[in-house]
Amino acid sequence: MSINIHIIDKERRKYSAHFRMWLNIYLLFIFESNAVNAQVNDQAINRDKAPRVEIYDENNNLIKTINLEEKSIETDDPKTKSIIAEQTVTAQSIKKYSFGNTTFSNYVWINGGYYFYNPGIFEFELINRPEAVAVEVYKLGQVYTGKVVWRDVAGWAALDWRDTTLVKHPGSYAFRFKNDGSGTVQIKHGNLKYNY
Repeated sequence: MSINIHIIDKERRKYSAHFRMWLNIYLLFIFESNAVNAQVNDQAINRDKAPRVEIYDENNNLIKTINLEEKSIETDDPKTKSIIAEQTVTAQSIKKYSFGNTTFSNYVWINGGYYFYNPGIFEFELINRPEAVAVEVYKLGQVYTGKVVWRDVAGWAALDWRDTTLVKHPGSYAFRFKNDGSGTVQIKHGNLKYNY
């Protein structure tokens, strides 16, 4: 099927155009489907590169993902859906351990593997933007309870251990930074509050 279109301008000149309708419809379909596919692929790529925190259990099964751009929590585990309520604690009882600059390509223990009683707020500042930096959690006796992985994060990273299922109060835990990507991880400084 073809269509002739006639256009007449202000000076009464006549212009004609001849179109093949089926060709235009076919091209429109191709371009629209490619645009939709490209948009879906871009969204998937952007979601994979979005800064996020992943929490893994003692068997390294993913139990919670926090998208730092959307600030949303994705989880299937009912235990991790609710955030632990803030405990009423006097300011004098909370202690803070501060650590300084460190660079590592494998792992480094926080305070040489010291066990912190009832850990809470944990924060650190990255100098570089590593692919993935993890903090592994160990309860007394070097028993691994899981890890938290920050992916594609730069600057400050923070977490309240009470919001995870990796630590249970009362209890003492040691923490180890681990490079879960390639290259090196450079940390400027950080803090761990405990004794909640």
